[in-house]
Amino acid sequence: MTRAADLLVNALVAHGVDRLFCVPGESYLSVLDALTARDEIDVVTTRHESGAGFMALADARLTGRPGVAFVSRGPGAMNAAIAVHSSQQDAVPLVLFIGQVERAHRNMGAFQEVDYGRVFGPMVKWVAEVNDASRLADTVATAFHAAASGTPGPAVVVLPEDMLDDDVTEVPVTVNRLARAAAPHEDIERLRTLIDEAKRPLIVAGGLLKANGGEAALQSVAEAFGVPVAAAVRHADLMPGDHPNYAGHMTYGAPAELLRGLKQADLVIAVGTRLGDVTTQGYAFPAAPAPEQRVVQVWPDAAAVGSVRSLDMGIAADPLLFLDQLRAVAPETPSEDHIKWCAELHATATALRQWSGTAEAPDGIVFGAFVEAFDRLLGDEAIIALDAGNFGGWVQKHMRFGGGRAMLAPASGAMGYGVPAAVAASLRHPDRKVVCFVGDGGFLMTGSELATAMQSGAAPILVVSDNGSYGTIRMHQEKHFPGRVGMTALTNPDFAAMATAYGALGLRVETAGEIEEAITTALSADRPVVISVKTSLQHISAAATIDALRTANR
Repeated sequence: MTRAADLLVNALVAHGVDRLFCVPGESYLSVLDALTARDEIDVVTTRHESGAGFMALADARLTGRPGVAFVSRGPGAMNAAIAVHSSQQDAVPLVLFIGQVERAHRNMGAFQEVDYGRVFGPMVKWVAEVNDASRLADTVATAFHAAASGTPGPAVVVLPEDMLDDDVTEVPVTVNRLARAAAPHEDIERLRTLIDEAKRPLIVAGGLLKANGGEAALQSVAEAFGVPVAAAVRHADLMPGDHPNYAGHMTYGAPAELLRGLKQADLVIAVGTRLGDVTTQGYAFPAAPAPEQRVVQVWPDAAAVGSVRSLDMGIAADPLLFLDQLRAVAPETPSEDHIKWCAELHATATALRQWSGTAEAPDGIVFGAFVEAFDRLLGDEAIIALDAGNFGGWVQKHMRFGGGRAMLAPASGAMGYGVPAAVAASLRHPDRKVVCFVGDGGFLMTGSELATAMQSGAAPILVVSDNGSYGTIRMHQEKHFPGRVGMTALTNPDFAAMATAYGALGLRVETAGEIEEAITTALSADRPVVISVKTSLQHISAAATIDALRTANR
């Protein structure tokens, strides 16, 4: 006989879990005890459940395996809900384990009791409460399978506190293997014909191509067919920005020049992306429900293929297997029309990345100048974590991605992702520089995970864009109610002093002349760094100033 909590840890090890993130709680105390006796799993104790969840999501992006987080019942689970939502929105596999009240007290309004099936049911792929300890191992196997199969996403396993102390017969732990579907041969042949017939074909590549060789397979197909590649939102690292087939990043508010070029496509092949509203700029390109050009979508879940727009072809297949199949039928040489089309789009994308603006304004540094300098000084093997906010537009526009540089960013738009993601990335790849760009608002949500970095040995560089505002909302206020501003101003602490208090290196940049020295110092540090950048609020985004917004929207 063995304790259920120990069986659970055995199951995690069997599923290849080598790191998990948690805020410890009494509702799963037996699991914590079981983990202390094992060295196969690195347990990272975080400062908030949202941080634990975001770290698990970032780790999943980097490994291609489900991220794992443990939280306690009630408040702990609710704090982790933001990661559950991001997992669903971003199609990132997550297995969240939640403690629960004793079985005898269920449905009695017990302390911190929550019905997780009702709370998370509409958002997750699968949720189960384990009341019979003999079903624990197979429940874990089902959860991992659900999180990673079809459209990846969140699975929740609920653990009644007393169940974890039950004795169970020790049995071999099962691992439910994932099915990988290839595309039908006739679909590959038909798509080859569509590409041959198209004058301006375009691949839109999404997050399911990250890890496991997806980037290399994508690049090989693009080169063989001479087809340009545009990256879905928050996945600009799928193709090197200086590669001749790179056609830009379809991010929030993509530049008009980029969209004008992309919209000339007569065939769009979407691989590993659901073509959601942000990537398609509000379902405008490719339009939904009726696109203006031929559209082919490749996604492993048949229910999601063609669900919101009509398609010329819908292929329910593993995106990586699909790319391998398509590469096998590539022509000996790509079409001259395709090569010319690639060059046109790449020239537009490259021109948009160039920085030529002013470095300073009366109210602070124009953040694009800081990003441009960091791009020049940062090595090619860096991991760049982005929080949500307007400051990210500068990073996505002027920073090079791909070719070794990775992007970790929430397509869900969840503030607070950046710092935890950077901590997780630094732990997973201690040999690489990890840089997080985060706004002052986002940093004050989860910046306390800097303490987790200090404790666990992570060493990210955290760049805080301090403009004293919830900048994205301020921008929308100026668009819709010019000059009528409220509730978006922030009174901030001294972020560099905060870093020092944590034991990190705190740097402050208040003038353009201080930028390069601060970046060089941060890159040479051997501990966590916070660079507080006094950022211009007037230059509120990479595309507009407050004055311009007010003038345009009066």
